[in-house]
Amino acid sequence: MKYPRLTIDVLATMFLVPASFGWAQGSDQLGFTTYYFTDSGENSVVTTSFNLAKKILEQTVLLVDIELDNVTAPAVTAVTGATRPQRNINKPFEKNRGQVILGVEQGLGPYSSMAANFYRSQEVDYTSNSVIGTFTQELFDKNTTLTFRGQYNADEVGKITATGDLLTQKKNVYTGAVVLTQLLSANTVLDVFGDFTYLSGFLSDPYRQVAVYPRSDSAFIKIDELHPSKRYRTAGTAKISQMLPSVKASIMGSYRFYFDDWKVRSSTIEVRLNKYIVNDLIFGVDFRYYTQSAARFYQDRYIGAQYVGTDYRTSDYKLKKFNSNNFGLSLTWLLRGLGKNNPDLEFLQNSSFEIMYFRYFNTLDFTADILQAGLKFSI
Repeated sequence: MKYPRLTIDVLATMFLVPASFGWAQGSDQLGFTTYYFTDSGENSVVTTSFNLAKKILEQTVLLVDIELDNVTAPAVTAVTGATRPQRNINKPFEKNRGQVILGVEQGLGPYSSMAANFYRSQEVDYTSNSVIGTFTQELFDKNTTLTFRGQYNADEVGKITATGDLLTQKKNVYTGAVVLTQLLSANTVLDVFGDFTYLSGFLSDPYRQVAVYPRSDSAFIKIDELHPSKRYRTAGTAKISQMLPSVKASIMGSYRFYFDDWKVRSSTIEVRLNKYIVNDLIFGVDFRYYTQSAARFYQDRYIGAQYVGTDYRTSDYKLKKFNSNNFGLSLTWLLRGLGKNNPDLEFLQNSSFEIMYFRYFNTLDFTADILQAGLKFSI
């Protein structure tokens, strides 16, 4: 999905689509989620999603996820990194996106399982198709879990021209990941993640333009950005989760290090606390700090005739050096109390309602607010 400037980066840290829907053994799951995003650039996103995990055989689960988005980008009044068509540039641009994920999760005995998912996302100027395969193996009396995941994306990156025509270019993404989950004690869990991604094809944004000065004493001209056609990305993450039964709380801390061959390096530190405040009501607080270096070809100003030609150029803020902070609050209401003494509402025993608010801000003078609400039913 091509959300407006920096929007997708914020959303990606909140709502990554998993390879598996987290089906709970012994119960079917039905979920509904909606969230609203707005930022300091007057971009907005409204999303509604529905997901279902349905047991169809003894060890076979059908997975379905449907998501609808409405994206609005403001009018463009200057040379910026806006990712929207130049057509009707003086008017807000609005588009819709539809996404569907179909999958199956198959148990392979008491200690292993595999899953296969197909993903398709489509909007007026971007189409993405993906296949995802996952294998999970439990070891040592289920104290250790290994998960292997592979994913392939075939994307069509489109550009709506000033005449209304659609021009498309191809992008391919290959991802491999491994996750180790280790139970350290009855109340402590360690997760270690590693992933590698290879991207090839058209890796620029078709709408984003760069101000280039052919000479230091000349006026700038607007020209499409130009990124390398290949990118290798690697990341490693360690996360530890600790239950605190004496105070009815849990705390999680994680660190992630990322690097790629564009010379971007980043570190992410996250801490999250969940605490029962009354029976069936959980309060959560989350803080995430992120810092990164600039890509090797990023410049605040491009001066020289070579940048009108084949030298790389960008106005993508994601490739600039910056720091960011994300602060979140949540309330989760476990609905088990409603179904405890009412047979007609027994399905609420493992159901919940959650509302979350996130505030994002960074050193690029960009801010965003995200509000999310979700219902999860066990049926």
